[in-house]
Amino acid sequence: MSTIFTSKAECRDCYKCIRYCPVKAIGLKEGQAWVVEEKCILCGKCIAVCPQQAKSTVSQVPLLEEFISNHERVIVSLAPSYLATSSFSSPWKLVAALKKAGVFRVEETLLGAKPVAMAYGKLMQENNTHTIITSCCPVTVNIIEKYFPSLLPSLSGLISPMVAHGKQLKAEWGENTKVVFVGPCFAKKDERELEDARPFIDVVLTFNELISFFTQKKIEPEELADQFPDEFMSEIHTFPLKQGILKAAGICDSLSAEVISVSGLRECMETFEALSKGQIKPRFIEALACPGGCIGGPAMDNNLTLPVRKARLYHFTNAPEFKREEEKREVEVNLKRKHTASQFKEVTPTEEEIRKVLALTGKFTPEDETNCGGCGYSSCREKAEAVCRGLAELEMCIPYMKNKAQSFSNAVVESTDNGIIVVDKDLIIQEFNPAADRMFNLKERLARGCKLDKFINAANFRRAWKTQNACSCQKLYKKLNLITRQTIYPLAKYGVVIGIFTDVTAEERRKSKFDSMRQEALTRASKVIREQMQIAQEIAGLLGESTSETKATLLELIEIMQEQEGNGYDTQN
Repeated sequence: MSTIFTSKAECRDCYKCIRYCPVKAIGLKEGQAWVVEEKCILCGKCIAVCPQQAKSTVSQVPLLEEFISNHERVIVSLAPSYLATSSFSSPWKLVAALKKAGVFRVEETLLGAKPVAMAYGKLMQENNTHTIITSCCPVTVNIIEKYFPSLLPSLSGLISPMVAHGKQLKAEWGENTKVVFVGPCFAKKDERELEDARPFIDVVLTFNELISFFTQKKIEPEELADQFPDEFMSEIHTFPLKQGILKAAGICDSLSAEVISVSGLRECMETFEALSKGQIKPRFIEALACPGGCIGGPAMDNNLTLPVRKARLYHFTNAPEFKREEEKREVEVNLKRKHTASQFKEVTPTEEEIRKVLALTGKFTPEDETNCGGCGYSSCREKAEAVCRGLAELEMCIPYMKNKAQSFSNAVVESTDNGIIVVDKDLIIQEFNPAADRMFNLKERLARGCKLDKFINAANFRRAWKTQNACSCQKLYKKLNLITRQTIYPLAKYGVVIGIFTDVTAEERRKSKFDSMRQEALTRASKVIREQMQIAQEIAGLLGESTSETKATLLELIEIMQEQEGNGYDTQN
């Protein structure tokens, strides 16, 4: 089952997840992003940066609710970065809310971190032959297993503090105890599925999910009295910070090349790259995928900067309760684990295939490759490779789509039978299409850059710009033997006026011919009627009948037939 999934309804084709993914483990098909599981290192960047919140992990809150409703013994293991959370006035409110929800015990994961740190110290003392890389962070372990399998022997072979604490709790409270880990890391959900962890960790929640759980339960942590964890450490609270593992293990992080502390994905990747190439040979590497350590995790419950998070952690670390001296339990557990390569086989496209894809987006030479990054990839070539692998689409190229849209628009303008003339606010001709050229012979007269008045009457253009209102009319251009139906409208945003001209000359000529024929018919009809009226009057006179009514009717008929509509257009030279 996928750890990270995408909501198709929410994904908006913005490519932000691709842009921020350090290993480009995001594919896109028909505008929908999806996570490539075999490439994903579960850093959670795509979840954190998605503006539509289209990416998420499967919440295990229902499992916690089930455990509590079934009256199971639930113990929560709180990652040490809980001291840097900011959703509550103090982290002790979080502990109180968990107790209110029905949790049996709340302990700090640091109880599992201590023996792990001591094991690191021992490894450092005993090792003089090869580099040791910490394996507390599941993301850095994923990076090595998938992208630097040659470094597997350098991984420490130790379980993480989460799993160590889970083992301690199961050993002390029984295998039926339900252990719930709460922390700032999405990758811990995947780590729980490993053979070394599954028997000891039952649920993994993020701090954000925990807050949602309190909301569902209608628990208001701020209304509760502070409660301290049932078991905690009075030391090594800097464990979730950069160099925290080194300090807890008693390893000096000096300026020498023997001990290296790196945090953040980019720094980790660069370090592993250099190590794999033999460019560096340290004895010990503390590797944390999140900037500044675990307090920079993607599932922290706040947007505070690292310095502020560190300040909160230091503040609560100095709480008087942490200073009390009491005997801590010592539960020995097996800290060993195995690391296996999960390197995926990625098809490498040929140069010919890459060039073909580049050509499809109008990139025929290296100079055509803008490398704008709009598609989410760092270069046009990298994106072309992704297209070859079926992870990207041609339409992701913004310059290509812009040019395509522009070409389509130009094709419409160039092929339409309507003449189009664009002038600026000073009525200087900026552009015209072939149809306008045919109507007004603009090209031969070198119209572009000249005043419109030089070629046609620009009164309507001038009026449209002045009033910022469109106008429509029909005009006759005698010298050009042209009649047009035209619409003139201003675009103030762009400082231009656009005129669209439809040639209705043929239509008007047909109409004029019809009018002539009608007039001739009327003239003939009028003559016949008058002659018939004269005959009718003579006959009526002989019969002694009145012809006034008949005469009036016939005259009215002639008048109606002689009515003509105006031609409906202005006359222009």
